[in-house]
Amino acid sequence: MNKHFAFYIVATLVVAMSLVSCNKDDDKSSSSTTTDYSIYSSATTLVSNFKLKANTNVLNNLDSVKFTIDQDRAIIYNADSLPKGTKVSALLVDVTCASSVSARQFIIKNGDVMKDTVIQYTNSTKDSIDFTGNVTLRITSRDASQAREYVVKVNVHKENPDTLEWPIERRSQLPGMNDNIIQSKTVMQNENLLCLVQDNSQYILSQTSDPEEGQWEKRVLSLPFTPQVNSLAATDNAIYLLDDNSELYESYDGGLNWTDTGVAWRTIIGAYGERVLGIVQDGELWKHDEYPRRDGFECSSVEASFPVAGMSQLVMAANGWTSNQQAMMAGGVLQNGTLTNAVWGYDGNKWGLLSQGGANALPKLRDATMVSYYSYVTPSGAFTPQRQVTWMVMGGKLETGNLNTTTYTSRNQGLNWIVGANSLQLPDYITAFYGAQAYTFMSTCSVNGVKPLGVITHITEWDCPYIYLCGGYAVNGEALASMWEGVLKGLTFKPIY
Repeated sequence: MNKHFAFYIVATLVVAMSLVSCNKDDDKSSSSTTTDYSIYSSATTLVSNFKLKANTNVLNNLDSVKFTIDQDRAIIYNADSLPKGTKVSALLVDVTCASSVSARQFIIKNGDVMKDTVIQYTNSTKDSIDFTGNVTLRITSRDASQAREYVVKVNVHKENPDTLEWPIERRSQLPGMNDNIIQSKTVMQNENLLCLVQDNSQYILSQTSDPEEGQWEKRVLSLPFTPQVNSLAATDNAIYLLDDNSELYESYDGGLNWTDTGVAWRTIIGAYGERVLGIVQDGELWKHDEYPRRDGFECSSVEASFPVAGMSQLVMAANGWTSNQQAMMAGGVLQNGTLTNAVWGYDGNKWGLLSQGGANALPKLRDATMVSYYSYVTPSGAFTPQRQVTWMVMGGKLETGNLNTTTYTSRNQGLNWIVGANSLQLPDYITAFYGAQAYTFMSTCSVNGVKPLGVITHITEWDCPYIYLCGGYAVNGEALASMWEGVLKGLTFKPIY
């Protein structure tokens, strides 16, 4: 309860009790009494509740929009803005005051429909209010001795929160030495991005904990082997590469020194905790393997529907289905050389097929990019979109050899896929690609200390996840040495607490 409102209520009760006491004394000499409302008339100018009336032609559940009444500043507003495009030029309202009043007036100026209008409000008023202009609610006390004016705002988002933006000005270059990057691979290790590039004949391994700032620590590697750059993987404490003979090498000091593990793999799938997962090819036999191997681990045959190359990066994400962290990947090349649209999950012990085929499946792809991010969905019974974890697959090569330019989304951990909303598709100025990697990094959004209207608490900074889309290759195989920064517009809106 607002502290001023509470004060007025207490004051009213005290005065009322005093009046009752006096009335009892007066009863001895008079049979009639008159209450002097001017003593507490200021309390009757307080608005205790404000809401919009239902109108499905404007917005579903319009009457559930919550309004804040700031008695200190005499402002009434909805902190959670209505969706972009909501028409607010003709809305019916319901106003409740703390006590009986003599008049309630809406004064509208410079609205799209009402330029200069005064509406007398009663409980049976059917006149709508134009909130596109400046609206003031004037409350006059019961004895007409006092009046209070509230500024009334019906806030509407100016932008669609479900828009995934990739600002051109936020594009940066992958870290190299001579600006002639031939190939690249970017991985996540703990809270850092590691980027390996071949720049001319040099191999450069760079690291950053803040891709937004673009400050990379670069190291030219002195390798005792020729690496397969796209095989780079990083566990919690080591870096792994395959050489051109498929031998697995490891480094525990950031790439300074490398050791041959004695393991030969066809493919590195990715890292899970302190282990790296891979596939062994022995003649016509394909087997799952890991390094270092857990106690009791034995290689197992690769399923016919499991990709042996060309799968997306292995993406880590927590979920409520298993006790262990879930890792997922999409697409790839099967043992028979055909492409797959399967999505596989790994829980730290075994692989499981999450989706394949059917109406709600991905197209068959290789070298696609997968990332776990967010989108906005309006739940049933709500009026405003809510943030949901959303898996995205973009880029990659189709069976035709053409590059995929559609972003696909899943909101149920990769079980079902649909074409993402137009607002989630990549812009035309990002070149079609395959073989890129994408990661989310938490950054800080700020309003520079300004407290805009419609915010309950003085929040100046909040965490906001950004996507970083790294590298990849164009349709002609040329390396794309760019890193793009993407963000869902709604995540940059100031949070409401």
